[in-house]
Amino acid sequence: MSRSGDDALAGLERIAGLKADLEMRRLAAFRTHVEAARHRISRLQAEFASLGRSDQPFSVAGARLTNALAGECSRALLAAEDELARMLPGYEAARQAALREFGRVQALRSLRRDLATQSRRPGRAGQGDG
Repeated sequence: MSRSGDDALAGLERIAGLKADLEMRRLAAFRTHVEAARHRISRLQAEFASLGRSDQPFSVAGARLTNALAGECSRALLAAEDELARMLPGYEAARQAALREFGRVQALRSLRRDLATQSRRPGRAGQGDG
């Protein structure tokens, strides 16, 4: 391979690496938000499940309070689940973009390595089988 061809491939590899890094950062930001939403959902589910358990004797005032808390917790849980559902398509798109860019870097690196190996083999360039 010519030096200019190697330089061009190296340049493309650097550009692809920068794009891959950018996409990985974007994915990491999405992942942080998705994990926070999942944690919030888990916390709200645990809180909701614990509302029915009580060591206190039954009272109408206690039942009203539990009912009000359950309604509030239920609304918060639904909102958190909706938020997560809205995030997931963007998260999946960011994951796919990061994979694609990372794959592009690997393909360019492999191509450059293969071409360099071929150019170092004397008398092999341009020969076919047989």
